[in-house]
Amino acid sequence: MMLFMKEYLAVATRRVLAGNNRFYLFLIFIFILSFLLRFYKLGQIPFGFSQDESAIGYNAYSILQTGKDEYGKFLPVYFKSFGDYKLPVYFYLTALSVKIFNLNEFSVRFSSALLGSVSVVILYFLVKDISGNKKMAGLSSFLLAINPWHLHFSRAAFEVNIALFFALFGVWMFVKFEKTKPIYLFISVLSFALSLYSYNVTRLLAPLLLTCLIIVCFDKVKIIPKKTIFALGIFFVFLLLPFLTTLFFPSGLLSSKGALITSSDIQSKIIEFKSYLADLPGIFPVAFFNDTFMLVWQYLENVVSSLSPAFFFVSGTAHGNQGIGVGMFYLFQFPLVILGLISIFKNKIKDLNLFIYWAIISFLVLSLSKEVPHATRGYFIVIPFQVFSAIGALYLLSLIKKFNNAVKIFSGVFFGFIVLFSVLYYFISYYFRFPILYAKAWRLEDKSVSLYIKDNEHKYDKIIFDKNAGFMYTSLLFYLSYTPLGFQNTVIRDPDDSEGFSFVRSFGKYEFRDVDWPNDYKKKRMLFITTADRKPLEIPPLVTFYYPKKPVVFSVKEKVISFPIEEIAYVLVETK
Repeated sequence: MMLFMKEYLAVATRRVLAGNNRFYLFLIFIFILSFLLRFYKLGQIPFGFSQDESAIGYNAYSILQTGKDEYGKFLPVYFKSFGDYKLPVYFYLTALSVKIFNLNEFSVRFSSALLGSVSVVILYFLVKDISGNKKMAGLSSFLLAINPWHLHFSRAAFEVNIALFFALFGVWMFVKFEKTKPIYLFISVLSFALSLYSYNVTRLLAPLLLTCLIIVCFDKVKIIPKKTIFALGIFFVFLLLPFLTTLFFPSGLLSSKGALITSSDIQSKIIEFKSYLADLPGIFPVAFFNDTFMLVWQYLENVVSSLSPAFFFVSGTAHGNQGIGVGMFYLFQFPLVILGLISIFKNKIKDLNLFIYWAIISFLVLSLSKEVPHATRGYFIVIPFQVFSAIGALYLLSLIKKFNNAVKIFSGVFFGFIVLFSVLYYFISYYFRFPILYAKAWRLEDKSVSLYIKDNEHKYDKIIFDKNAGFMYTSLLFYLSYTPLGFQNTVIRDPDDSEGFSFVRSFGKYEFRDVDWPNDYKKKRMLFITTADRKPLEIPPLVTFYYPKKPVVFSVKEKVISFPIEEIAYVLVETK
């Protein structure tokens, strides 16, 4: 991959220096921009470190040290973590980056940032090869480089970002296939397989996208020699063997059941609705409100809900670590997406139908989720929307060119201001507002507590984490670089609950449980990590950890009142 980028930059630089094509200077600018935006302060922002990131980082570290994950499984295909089973690609990529950069936030986020940067370049080549339009390709690539959704997911350890890269690369390799170069097909199949092993939703998305690609490019498929097709089939089945042999295991496809409309949450909603029909004739509930019909109706509701302009262009996701409180796309892209779709249908640009099918598949798969719209499960939508926006922008420009100079100047100033304000609003939100507003969601103070313990643990015989304080054991393992073998040999876990969660009870000198203050506080050399509301008032705190100050602004009788608050994250208490 690095060789690909090196070659790309070298070719672009040579063409610029030769003066043959200024457009390549723009391409170099796009790549540098995408790289800088994804790597600038990567280890510091997002502030904090989510529980999934610390789990990925520590399990990668454990693989490096022992060849086993935190559960003692040797080179697993699935990594059990917080009640679900994560797919392996990100873990093994992170093991490589941890080997190079040691165990820290940067190394865990490195793979996502790098492949996110490369995705921007691949999108250019994909759109150019499909449409033959360099302006459309360059604009699509530029929009992806600065896209809020793609930036956010590239700057943290989101497995779906890796899955998107491999799917995008797989599509490009398929499009580049020629009869004399069948190697492109094998690379494409390998990329789709890696996408499938990267994130749960892509176990549905990757095969559907590949099938769609075969249909769209059927003219190319027809010329593939039978021997090549047979070899591809054998290669694909070989790659999918681990997936197929575990398909119906708890760690396989069934591990996603709790996230789909077949989950107990949706079933309880259906049962609650049907309970009001008890007095109706029996044939009525059976004919119109049976479980199958209700599930289909729920799916149709999800399809409509997933088409949310507010989610995509205004407010974004409500999940604290999947967004920053702004739209997943810039607001100015809303009319451009619509214009782009109009242009495709109006001009009957068949070559671009692939991106329409890509969007449809993404929406249909997203609608299988029990929560819609959902930033992670709907992430694949980010690619076609950039292409639609680019087509829409070019279409709008062609319309404006028909008017006189005064209209052109006014339109340029007006749209330029809207675009500039949208971009500035996002970046100010990301670098100034987001780190403070979402510090709790990103578990900011887990690091501070862990480092304090690292410096002072020798003073205590037992360190007790109040079970209700919300501190994640993976944060402690990560920041202490806790010996993986020591953890595997001493960890005691509670049995899995009904949702598959397995809580750590203890390892080494660390315990995670309810604190029995009257008895525990009498013991010697103990350290407790709790919260302000759970600590008895009469017991003095040793150290108090606070989240960053944030402003609270509200209106009372048309008067705006503003004041800063400083929320307590954790309180540490020791016994003598």
